[in-house]
Amino acid sequence: MKNYFLVKLFLVLFTLSTFPKVVYAQGSAVDQYRQMGGIVGLTEVCLKTNNLEIALFKQVGQVFFSQPQMGLTMTQLLNVYFESKEVAKTKKVIWNGSTQSYNKKALSCKNKNDLNLIKNFESQMINSLK
Repeated sequence: MKNYFLVKLFLVLFTLSTFPKVVYAQGSAVDQYRQMGGIVGLTEVCLKTNNLEIALFKQVGQVFFSQPQMGLTMTQLLNVYFESKEVAKTKKVIWNGSTQSYNKKALSCKNKNDLNLIKNFESQMINSLK
């Protein structure tokens, strides 16, 4: 149990030190990757772009290159990311780290306010990865 707690603590501290500007994502590293997956899923479906995914994969690639011992952890985070991306693409929802669930109301690719929200989330997350 102690080892499990230490691994989770290390994971959060590692993510915060690797991505020091990730201030828009809520909660743990797992929450952050779920949120990014959701945003990318929505941007792919609604905006036909994947700019956040490209920015994220550049960062992840740097982690794999500079810290290969983090390979398992990063693979687990990417699994969560891709799972959330698929949920977002099919149900049009985003993970909320505060409630530990996906939002109840689906976003619409036809709603101007929802599109602006998706674009803003994407921009904020891209900026946080720089």
